[in-house]
Amino acid sequence: MANTKQLDYKALSAELEVIVAKLQAESTSIEDALELYERGVVLVKEMDDYLKHAKNRLNKISKEMGEL
Repeated sequence: MANTKQLDYKALSAELEVIVAKLQAESTSIEDALELYERGVVLVKEMDDYLKHAKNRLNKISKEMGEL
């Protein structure tokens, strides 16, 4: 992907799981919940981009295999 520092899908998913658990905790303040939610939105977008990129790679490989 364009950003070489981007986390892999598994790491993104793990971070999102931690955020969800924190959001479900009754002790999380509203301010913390808003920050967690914002980070969660970013993670979901990154995960979606990751999956789109993977799908494009698979389509390219399939097309190349069909041309052999």
